[in-house]
Amino acid sequence: MKSSFDALGVAIRAGVDPQSAAQILGLQDVRFTGAVPVSLRMPQGDADDLEDK
Repeated sequence: MKSSFDALGVAIRAGVDPQSAAQILGLQDVRFTGAVPVSLRMPQGDADDLEDK
């Protein structure tokens, strides 16, 4: 299971649609929250500028 979730994380960070990646990896029953992986988030200082507009 760990290797499947590790692979899923790699695929999502590479830009693969999460649902497609889960299906390919045999994880069809995984539900996604829509949250952006922390590794893809902008630093808080940069995000503040975007949210103030």
